[in-house]
Amino acid sequence: MARLVLHEVRYVLMAMLYISRGLVQKIENSALDKYIYWFLVLIPFCMMSIPQFTYLIVDTESLLGFVSVLVPFTEIMLTNLKMIICNVKRAKIISLINHIQEQWDEYGKSSHLEIQSLITSTTKKARIFVIIYTSSFLFICLEYSSFPLLKRIYYNVFSDDPSNYTTVLPYISRFAYSTENNSSFAVTYIFILIGVYLLALALSGFDSLFFTLAMHITTMFRILKFEIDQLELDLRAGICRAELHAKLKRIILKHKTNLSLIDQLEDGFSFYLMIQFLTSSIVVCVVLYELTIVFGWNEDTLKTLTYLPGAILQLFLFCWHAQNITEEARLVSDHIYNIPWYLGDIALQKTILTFMVKAQKPTGVTASKFYMVTLQSFQRITSTSYSYFTLLQTVNQQ
Repeated sequence: MARLVLHEVRYVLMAMLYISRGLVQKIENSALDKYIYWFLVLIPFCMMSIPQFTYLIVDTESLLGFVSVLVPFTEIMLTNLKMIICNVKRAKIISLINHIQEQWDEYGKSSHLEIQSLITSTTKKARIFVIIYTSSFLFICLEYSSFPLLKRIYYNVFSDDPSNYTTVLPYISRFAYSTENNSSFAVTYIFILIGVYLLALALSGFDSLFFTLAMHITTMFRILKFEIDQLELDLRAGICRAELHAKLKRIILKHKTNLSLIDQLEDGFSFYLMIQFLTSSIVVCVVLYELTIVFGWNEDTLKTLTYLPGAILQLFLFCWHAQNITEEARLVSDHIYNIPWYLGDIALQKTILTFMVKAQKPTGVTASKFYMVTLQSFQRITSTSYSYFTLLQTVNQQ
């Protein structure tokens, strides 16, 4: 069986029912999968997003009450929106996975040990990352949503009077029906747990998909730089003119393919990145504000602290992987510059110089075309979040 790119991510995508047949060379864009996923999107939207939004509008009476619900609502609502975006962009995302699979198969045929080493290293990094990232977010989300149930068990086992404890839903919400009786509460809680499972897998799965796609594209640029260095050695060795032209042509075509993959990544995830940055900036700002009010070793603090590291980690990883693509693409022109073009014939010299000029054009992934996603974006967003946090503090003091 040929090596599958994004092998672990495919399992996650199948676990959240985004695709049904992921362990194949070419993933099919199934209409049935699309309709099933639209149905799954409705579960967290109807059982979590709408009830929380209703509570925010109708029942909150203070700024603290508002922001305490705003954090989970923001994460839930915008993750729901991510699910919608990725289902709308399904054809483009699947096409990108298939295109990278084709390129990966071609590179896998190479006899160069360095290329094989880069492929193996990328596969291992992607596997470890996806397992840790997905497991962590799934555990955190399910732990948070199961907290009321765990407390109920604790009171039943260790408390002298368990009737004093009332089990509540994990997220403050306002439903169109009463959840006071046991049957309606149990059904609602079960659907909330299903919704949390879907949201946790969507959150970690689509994030992991972007990160691993970025890893593979970055590696493809590194392989391209290696092939450019090999061309330099061939040129210095004085191999025949026809072979030099053929190698340079293959390198240029691979460079165009890599740029095309970046464009496809941009097309599939540009708005997704914008939503992520909006989510992280709101969560960081509001969580910092909430911690200044409820800080102490209590349940509210533990719940609040759950969100902050996740939001910052997500933001950093998106910026870091996008930065890697931009940096590796930029370094291609430096490697071309080191080629002794003057040793070739006139036609080869012109082609190399033209290639170098085109490779100098900045490229990367943007957030809805507003700005290039780099580590500077991470700094800018965290600074903005802190500015809004200080503004909230000022408003609260007044």
